[in-house]
Amino acid sequence: MTRHPDDATPLPTAAPGVQLQPAAYEKLLGALRDSIARLAADEPFERLTVPPVISRATIERAGFAASFPQLLGTVHSYTGSAADWRKLSPLIAESGPWHARQEISDLVLLPAACYPVYATLVGRDLQQPVRYSVEAQCFRQEATAEPGRLRSFKMAELVTAGTAGHCQDWREHWLQRVADWLDGLGLKPSVELADDPFFGGGRKLYQAAQRAQELKFELRVPVADGLPQAIASANIHKDHFGEAFDFTADGATGHTACTAFGLDRIALALLHAHGTRPADWPEHISASLKGN
Repeated sequence: MTRHPDDATPLPTAAPGVQLQPAAYEKLLGALRDSIARLAADEPFERLTVPPVISRATIERAGFAASFPQLLGTVHSYTGSAADWRKLSPLIAESGPWHARQEISDLVLLPAACYPVYATLVGRDLQQPVRYSVEAQCFRQEATAEPGRLRSFKMAELVTAGTAGHCQDWREHWLQRVADWLDGLGLKPSVELADDPFFGGGRKLYQAAQRAQELKFELRVPVADGLPQAIASANIHKDHFGEAFDFTADGATGHTACTAFGLDRIALALLHAHGTRPADWPEHISASLKGN
């Protein structure tokens, strides 16, 4: 059956959690980018486009490898000789272990858009808060593939670093602002305290600290019938990244905070809420997305 050109429904692939995106879906993602940019226009964010890979050393230093080894995608490559490869290459046709001579490289697949930012702050003393707007194609080796649980996905983030007081106030401001933005798009998010760690330590110990300190709030919206997913979050990391990457703010260990937008999940939530053809959405939803 021929797809309607306005149908934005992504197509599945042979790899669970990896989807093909039609033109109408990409147009929707572009509208979300523009809407987020307008939302952030009153702050001096430096815009960075982040590549889909990152130094393995940076991810180790940030604590992600210690917290989420099961989600991390590593980049391996063949390191043998041409003669060795002539012996291995016939195995491809029979799905044999042609990759046996591959070794881990200095890169991993980027698990979240914000991580490269912290490495740029090494050794700095921030006299004023810094702010970054970043976007990247990210990867996580998710164990399941229900709607919204993508392994390859687009993420936009607003990131700030500065003093403890600045980061705490900034996170509270953006938590409310994103909730209001999603509400204006007709998504009615629930705001919930999350308990998944974004850096190292024992999971149970960290979850207790997370709830006590209210480090991460998720904004959850259904992306399919009966299936709410976190489509955005507002996070405070305290001095974790300041210590890991050795930067300060006004002479004290620097603090950080970020607001994350799961662009694909937001798009899927909008399609679920308003229909698979954005061109047919109610006028007030389209106007809100366009900032009118």
